[in-house]
Amino acid sequence: MATQGTAAKPAAAHERWVLAYEHGPARRRPPVGTRLPVGRSVEVGRERELSLGVEVTSDGISRVAVVVTATEAGWDLDLRNANGATLHAWGQPPQQISGHQSIAWPRVAIRFHNGQRFDQPHTSYHWVLLEADLLDITPAGPRPGSRTSSATVTPAPPGPLSRPQEDAVRMVFEPLLAWPPQVPAEPLQLKQVASRLGISEAGVRDRLGHAHDRALRLGLHHNVGLNNPEYLYVLVSNGYLAPPTGRNHRVALPWLE
Repeated sequence: MATQGTAAKPAAAHERWVLAYEHGPARRRPPVGTRLPVGRSVEVGRERELSLGVEVTSDGISRVAVVVTATEAGWDLDLRNANGATLHAWGQPPQQISGHQSIAWPRVAIRFHNGQRFDQPHTSYHWVLLEADLLDITPAGPRPGSRTSSATVTPAPPGPLSRPQEDAVRMVFEPLLAWPPQVPAEPLQLKQVASRLGISEAGVRDRLGHAHDRALRLGLHHNVGLNNPEYLYVLVSNGYLAPPTGRNHRVALPWLE
């Protein structure tokens, strides 16, 4: 299972980043933004210091789409985009969000809707990425305050995934675990995974089956298919897959530093 601590982390791991990331049929803007110390805020939108919907043009993004504040526990969001937004916390199911939200997760993406259909060739996508290496992944999820039921007392968790098991899980769900996120994102077929790993489909099923069984012991309520991400979400929220930590995609905007 993934564990996190501050003792051996390099200085860069302590940084909080807010990044605007956009792509459309004709243009892709890399993730650009700024470090955001705890207690500071940044406004993001078509007419704000961190622009969204400008370089990849979209009038469907509000002048102020969101105000992001870094907090000790994570992030506070004041969502103002008129067309709405969807939360894509790494390794978790997407969910629509609005208003004021408190988020605690090491990798969070907010996809801002612009009035276009999600699945059309001309659609543009507009994201804010929130990155904080030292925030923990916990079973409470990225919106811990939104849970309405208390956790059930459970036995000691099962042991970590073996390397072959983790490799199989990461490969079958590779599009869902990509960072920055991909949309649309669908799991691979088991035969594709078998081909890429150089093993039989039965071998893939065996590896994924062990991972699925762990998810059942961790609280997954029913059996699901081996390329159904419901058990992935359980494994991630219980620390069985470490989140991405790469930083090479970040481009700092000097006027925000």
